[in-house]
Amino acid sequence: MILYDGPAQILGMATIGLVVWIRLVVETLGRTRFWLNITPPLLAASYFQIWSATQHARQNMTGPMVTDLANLVFLLFTLLLIRSAVSARRQRWLKTHQEISLSAQKAREAHKIAVLAEELAGSGHFRLGVQEETATFSRGIDEIYGFNLREGEASAQDILDLYGEGPRARLMQLIAGSIRDRRPGQVELRCRLRDGRERIVLTQVSPELNSSGEVSAILGVSMDVTEARSREAALAESEARLRLLADHVTDVVLWVSAGGRILYASPSVERLGHNSEAMVGQALADYIPPADHGAALLLLNQVFENEADSSDLRAEFRFVNRRTGAEEVWMEGFARAVRDPAGTPRSTVLNFRDVTRRRELEEDLRQAKIRAEAAANAKGEFLANMSHEVRTPLTGVIGFSTLLSQTPDLPAQAETLVRRVLASGEALLTVVNDILEFSKLEAGQLELTPAPFPIRDFLDDVVGLFSAQAESKGLQLEVKVDPGAPLHLLADRARLRQVLINLLGNAIKFTDQGWIRVAASYDENRSELRVSVTDTGVGISSDSLDRLFQRFTQADGSISRRYGGTGLGLSICRQLTELMGGGIGVVSTPGAGSSFTFTIRAPTVSHAEIAATPPAQATLAGGTFRILLVDDLEVNRELVRALLGAAGDAGMKVDEAASGPEAISMAVSTTYDLILMDLQMPGMDGFAASRAIRRLSAENATTPIIALSANVLAEHIEEAEQAGMSDHVDKPIVPARLFAVLNRWAGVRVASPSGTTSTAALP
Repeated sequence: MILYDGPAQILGMATIGLVVWIRLVVETLGRTRFWLNITPPLLAASYFQIWSATQHARQNMTGPMVTDLANLVFLLFTLLLIRSAVSARRQRWLKTHQEISLSAQKAREAHKIAVLAEELAGSGHFRLGVQEETATFSRGIDEIYGFNLREGEASAQDILDLYGEGPRARLMQLIAGSIRDRRPGQVELRCRLRDGRERIVLTQVSPELNSSGEVSAILGVSMDVTEARSREAALAESEARLRLLADHVTDVVLWVSAGGRILYASPSVERLGHNSEAMVGQALADYIPPADHGAALLLLNQVFENEADSSDLRAEFRFVNRRTGAEEVWMEGFARAVRDPAGTPRSTVLNFRDVTRRRELEEDLRQAKIRAEAAANAKGEFLANMSHEVRTPLTGVIGFSTLLSQTPDLPAQAETLVRRVLASGEALLTVVNDILEFSKLEAGQLELTPAPFPIRDFLDDVVGLFSAQAESKGLQLEVKVDPGAPLHLLADRARLRQVLINLLGNAIKFTDQGWIRVAASYDENRSELRVSVTDTGVGISSDSLDRLFQRFTQADGSISRRYGGTGLGLSICRQLTELMGGGIGVVSTPGAGSSFTFTIRAPTVSHAEIAATPPAQATLAGGTFRILLVDDLEVNRELVRALLGAAGDAGMKVDEAASGPEAISMAVSTTYDLILMDLQMPGMDGFAASRAIRRLSAENATTPIIALSANVLAEHIEEAEQAGMSDHVDKPIVPARLFAVLNRWAGVRVASPSGTTSTAALP
């Protein structure tokens, strides 16, 4: 066989290598495919070189054999180089592919984030190509300007058409300026969307430069700021109002931290000579006198210690005043805590009001009250003295006139004169009683003493008091009680009698002909007694009705001149009926008469309560007892003796004392069953005498002492009780009242000074 050695063989192997290289480069894509493609030519070439080397060895051709082996080594080395180059290329290609994929994924994620950010921020972005004159808008731009993507993407012209001529020009100037100056810019413009809504859009632009430094495009972001601007406008308006209030409010408003530092001071502090800005950061205590630090600290502690907010945290203390002549002004402070979300107080707002003038007025009022109380005390003392001075002679006038009128076989003319004297005395007593009664009502010293009483008998008795007066004027008196009214009621009989007597007295006074009717009914649901007094008298004009029940007021001045009176009677009636839980009113026609109606609260009473009520007595009960009569006036002692003598009790012995010391001397040596004590006596009054008898006389320490005095005010009665007296009988003396008191205390021993009580009969 002829073998081809030398250059021809090398050329052949190179040709085979080139073919293999081209096949590898063009077709090799992976490791498996590489070996599938390279194995056949590799095996063929290797076999040929091995076979050629073997033949040359057999022929002892060393040179060609070496060449064959060298070709085989060259072939294998070339194969390894090709494989290494292909693997490196493959790795670079895979890495580049992965980087491209990762970059694309990041771009997609960034796009999603950008779209989400646009949706959350209500913004959108756009890109305007300068050279290619293109415009690209994000979905956020379409949403801002109200374009629907299903209708197609909006163009730049569509967006510009939404702006008016002026805003559109400003937007174009912004873009042109950014291209010209290569600087970012922004503008806020109003536009009107296609559905008619007006929006405010903030547009920001920035130039995009190419490699040569020229502006290749404009990048922009648009944001709908309509709601934000509305909130800012509302906030600005609110702040303006608050600032207006803070600047013009007259109260001083301070915002103070928990440490007592001022965080804010209203401009109103300038009225006190302080600068509001300079006060910020200063301690509140620097503006308060040291004497009032405690009050201010207490107020702050209340704010920061209370768990719940309170609106009644207030205090008054002084502030340093640097403007006016006064060094300090009084301020009333109201505090309210400022709390964090957890409810913990962190600071407080204090509202201070200048109360200097109010405190001055309060001090003036306090002084005026002191003067008024002094005047009231003086008035009370004057009334007490006048009452005593008037009642004392009236005691003799009325008492002796009463005794004289009871004298048998009295001449008719003398009887008439006595009756007139008695009527005059009783009229004067009525005036005095009205004044004192009104004084008691005004001072709130009148107390009710309700007790059971028969309503029908009561009305008959009261009306019977006026039968003689009515008969003398030719008037008819009637009493009408509703058949459904209860037989007995619980009320203050004396006060009810006082109201009814006043109304009947006026009715007879102002009625010259006709009749007078007293009607009574009862409302069980309201436990209310209703009584009306109707007459056919002169009547009252409508313009006088409103002031009829006012004190010191009568229907007109002529009534006072014609009929007399103090003008207190109806005022007292009004106050008494209101005190008894009712009221009083009047219906009247001038010339046709009047009808006064009053109501009082009067519950019904049971038979047991009626049986427990002792009957009133106008005479003394039988029995033997000794009385000590103490009075500095002989005429009063004579009158009491006469009244007791007229009672016809032969078993009664009366001893007399003209002064307090004399009464004490007699009480120490003699045991009495009853002591009648005058209160106002020269030297030692009845109060001191009663206390001395209780203390010094073992025999009369438990003897009932009855005040018999013209001092009838509430404080006098209370003082008499504190002095150890058991009861009180007013002057002028009403015999029935005197006998009732004597019957109540006859045979009774009262509590001794040591607190023990005798075993004698109880009242």
